[in-house]
Amino acid sequence: MSVFKKVGQGLAWAYKPAINVKAWIGWDIVKATTRYVYNLGRGLFVPQKAAINESFKEALARLNLSEADLQLRHKEFMHLFLVYGAIGVAIVAYSFYLFYSLNFIGGLLAIVVASLAFAMAFRFHFWMFQIEHKKLGCSVREWWHSKIEDTVETKDSEEKK
Repeated sequence: MSVFKKVGQGLAWAYKPAINVKAWIGWDIVKATTRYVYNLGRGLFVPQKAAINESFKEALARLNLSEADLQLRHKEFMHLFLVYGAIGVAIVAYSFYLFYSLNFIGGLLAIVVASLAFAMAFRFHFWMFQIEHKKLGCSVREWWHSKIEDTVETKDSEEKK
């Protein structure tokens, strides 16, 4: 039995590289890429803490912005919101045409590009919402319901009852 073992060890250099499945699929690269994508996704969905904790009025004073500047920014954000929203709607319509013409990969790619346009539209609408309500750090829930939830006032009003 030791003869076969020695022969097998002697020929290992010939068959061992040919049977290395991890090397075939590039296991180290796949593992590193998966870890990178996971960390990237975690960074996108975990909200970051604000570097400066300040109110809306303090931010206006720090940035030297007046009420007229705010109105101008609101108007600019409205225009950008409408532009990106219209681009998103046009791309979705084009994706329907692509699906109708049986170009599924093109249609899926158009949906991805439309989602990017809608994400930009959401960004500008969210900033408009914060300017309208003069509050920094609004949540998506507040934006969705179009009202500001002030936890300090509700605690005070509960104590008075």
